[in-house]
Amino acid sequence: MQTKNFHVSRQRLRQEWNRDILNLLTPKKQNKSVSRFPNHVRDSYIPSENSVYEIYDRKTVTSGKFPQAIVDIINFDLGSAVEDDIGFTIGGVKYLRKDMPSVSLDRCNVIKAENNEIVFERGKYYKFQDREGKYHVLDCRGNSVSQPYSEQTMKLQNEESDQMGKFWGCIGCEGVYGSKYYSDEEQKKILNDAGIKDGFFSVQVGEKRQELFLSSGTAGTVVPKMRYDGTYNMFMHTNILDDYAVGSVFVIGGKEYILDENKKLDIPYGADIYDIKFPMREKQ
Repeated sequence: MQTKNFHVSRQRLRQEWNRDILNLLTPKKQNKSVSRFPNHVRDSYIPSENSVYEIYDRKTVTSGKFPQAIVDIINFDLGSAVEDDIGFTIGGVKYLRKDMPSVSLDRCNVIKAENNEIVFERGKYYKFQDREGKYHVLDCRGNSVSQPYSEQTMKLQNEESDQMGKFWGCIGCEGVYGSKYYSDEEQKKILNDAGIKDGFFSVQVGEKRQELFLSSGTAGTVVPKMRYDGTYNMFMHTNILDDYAVGSVFVIGGKEYILDENKKLDIPYGADIYDIKFPMREKQ
């Protein structure tokens, strides 16, 4: 009798286990009377090309104003905005392109050197005057200087801003300026107007920084410091002046230097060695 009861108990226990497992594996039917999303705020999930899901709110509010803070987002964090033909949507608010203001000159930094160093900081605006005295706006994004995107999208592109951005971007990131838009004289004026004095100086754009030399000589207005060091060492440590007589006078940067008995010149480091006038050679 006890054996029979034991088998019955085990059978019931097994039935209860099977029922529990069945309940776990069978999903409960959803209550159709309950809406998971209110219809008026439902979002659509659209997969982008890189398989990252982006959320676009079907209902947006159009703003009647276009604050400068929104202009900053467009210029420095465009990835936070959704752009179309008529404007930008940011945080569910639509800002119309026709209402977009220009970057206020009051918010722009003057391009000015401190201790013969110029720094363009990311996320900041700068202003300059063109040849005719008109002010233009630049900004620093990443490791570049250019006309703000907000100005470009308003179809206010201009050659002066494009070339000035290239000028500072080239010498700040590469150490050289390859365009012929500005002559050597104009390049020197731009640098002098920004507070750069003759000799060594530096320009930093974002995280890029170049050590340079401002010259009045034949090598160009802006010379990378590394190139200057190579030329200086050539004068100081090679026999490049052996063809000149002892006592010959060289004029470097407007100052006279006399060739000594070792056929060397006592040139101070930092002299404009590219602005040099040679005497007649001893050997022809």
